Amino acid sequence: MHLADAKQFIQTQARWLQSAQLSIVNRNILYLTLDTAVQGLMMGGIFSFLSVFLVRSGATTLQTSLLTSLPAIVMVISSLPSGAFIQKQRDLVRLTNIIRVFHRGSILLVALLPFLVKEYLIEIIISIWTVKAITNAMLESSWMAVVAEVIPASRRARVNGARWTVMGITTALAGALFGYMLDTIVFPLNYQIVFFLSFLGGATGMVFWGKMRIPENVQVAREERQTKSIKTQIGAYWQSIKVPAFLRYELTVNVLRLALNLPVALYSIYWIRELNASDLWIGWRATASRLAMIVGYSLWGKVVQRRGHVIPLLVCTVGVGLTPVLTAFIPGETWLPAIAIIQGLFITGMNLSTFDILFAVCPDDRRPTFFAVNTMLASLMIFLSPILGSALADRFGIRGVFFIAGGVHVVAMLLFWRFRVAEEAEEGDLES
Repeated sequence: MHLADAKQFIQTQARWLQSAQLSIVNRNILYLTLDTAVQGLMMGGIFSFLSVFLVRSGATTLQTSLLTSLPAIVMVISSLPSGAFIQKQRDLVRLTNIIRVFHRGSILLVALLPFLVKEYLIEIIISIWTVKAITNAMLESSWMAVVAEVIPASRRARVNGARWTVMGITTALAGALFGYMLDTIVFPLNYQIVFFLSFLGGATGMVFWGKMRIPENVQVAREERQTKSIKTQIGAYWQSIKVPAFLRYELTVNVLRLALNLPVALYSIYWIRELNASDLWIGWRATASRLAMIVGYSLWGKVVQRRGHVIPLLVCTVGVGLTPVLTAFIPGETWLPAIAIIQGLFITGMNLSTFDILFAVCPDDRRPTFFAVNTMLASLMIFLSPILGSALADRFGIRGVFFIAGGVHVVAMLLFWRFRVAEEAEEGDLES
């Protein structure tokens, strides 16, 4: 009996490897998951270690903050025009890959840069990362618009949980491998190799993404909505404030974004200059975080399905706030993976809830517009918060900023509870 069950399970899973036999929806989910998986090389590589590379190259606290803040302000400026542009396009799958050529090209350029430049390396990398933010804004709108159309709403939570679990595995493996490589290969060649492998992962994902197809009925509906002028579309952005559910979501979630980004530029500095952490332990930290996220997505995914978003959103908002507070107390680098496990377990529930709620509070026929507004507001907080965190660190020290960030997480939780953001989304209250 057990052998028969095992055989049936293997046969069921093997079906997913034969894409031609899958429905268009399941085929899209397969390719989207494969694209997400290989992006783990970027998440565990350049996105985890670029700020570390700058700090080891002599970057100041302000420069490390600018690596996050300057791209964010570019996204604030470019989000609305990007959303208007994306709204008019027909083949969003192809367009997303065209934009990715420039996005991935920026990663390749950063990998090659130490071969080409010796002076002003830090400033040039910050400049490249800032210009790359234009593609980030375009990808935010086009990617979310495609995902909204290729994954049925009834399967979105389960598919996204599986997708993020797969990314967690690849990112965990990449973080461990890259941390070892960074600790054993001479500087700066070690970082260049890691960044180049990150580029290869991102480029491979483009192949899988390009195989997706938007269902015909959805494509036709999109084309019928694309007759509006640019002026009408830009005016539609300001109509978003007339959707109370979306407005309440943005007002509350931006407090959470402040809490998350206030200390973000200070972590690398604290690890290296206060804890004397090696790249190996920073890599193990990334691995531990991703392994915890695998467990977290499974755990919180079940809670969301059974109990809704209220409990995960409130509990995880406070839980993630433990990360900066506990980091302030650890005596050395060996504690970094333990802190990362706590962060990974809670940030998953927060991600699942905020992601699903955003989709729920955006009207179906204006999603690219609302996604663009969301990106603009998120980018504004990502721009302001690290600069504010750097200024507060000069006055209260890095540990002081960690405690302040933990307190803002509690405020965010209270606002989520007061305005019943999660409950409103579950009730489908999209007043206009």
